[in-house]
Amino acid sequence: MEGKINRASAPRAANNGVYHLQLKPGDVPGYVILPGAPERTLKMAGLWDDAEEVASYREFSTVRGKYKGMDIACTSTGIGGPSSEICIHELNVVGVHTCIRVGTTGCIVPEFDLGDLIIPVACVRKDGTSSSYVEPEYPAYADIYVVMALMEACERLGFRYGLGLGYTVGSFYIGQGRPLSEDKSGFWPSFAANIIPDLVTAGVTNIEMETAAQFVVGRLHGMRMGAVLSVISNRVLDRWGDEGGEEKACLAASEALRILREWDESGKVTLSVKMKKPG
Repeated sequence: MEGKINRASAPRAANNGVYHLQLKPGDVPGYVILPGAPERTLKMAGLWDDAEEVASYREFSTVRGKYKGMDIACTSTGIGGPSSEICIHELNVVGVHTCIRVGTTGCIVPEFDLGDLIIPVACVRKDGTSSSYVEPEYPAYADIYVVMALMEACERLGFRYGLGLGYTVGSFYIGQGRPLSEDKSGFWPSFAANIIPDLVTAGVTNIEMETAAQFVVGRLHGMRMGAVLSVISNRVLDRWGDEGGEEKACLAASEALRILREWDESGKVTLSVKMKKPG
């Protein structure tokens, strides 16, 4: 950025876009899908009418295109809460107001199986990142209109789905009750063996690593947030596999954003209330 001062409090990329996503206002529409892995943006693009890559840096890849005539985009968040926070904040800076996370999850109840879709209504906050923003009693919940749009999308597309209460944790192994060795001869704290039974008792349906952070950070930015997750792991039966759920989640999110835009344009639904400073 020759001739300009790049502020440490709000750094900019060489193209004068936001630092990590390298996007500028106008590069993406207000409706964005959030897959975790960068390669999923290309899979998403393959389901749209047309698409092009807008930016790619580190774990953040952005593609924009059209879905049934609607301008739409997706940006990968990477794994976990910290990279999700970066992604959501910088998307908000460039004008994004509505996001739907598309990802995978492990179910811990028999009602769901591989390939099913879970639409989380709320999540238990063990992600770590959201606690940097607000006290732990603050709830991580989806925007109700986004939930309704995702349900309508799944109904239209004929996908098997259900509503869920998620558990977002900043760990894939110990934090999700997975031993570091099959014979549990290494580090295996007593609480780890009880994680899943305790969650089941509390009515939790699934475990993953990003949703709570995205719900809280997005909400505190005044954004509408939601998620649709493909069950890739059945912890009850100890089974793992995609079973076509990832593509279904991508289609459901795309259709849900189209529904939301229709509702927005009708004037029947308003965006989330912008957070106001006290006083």
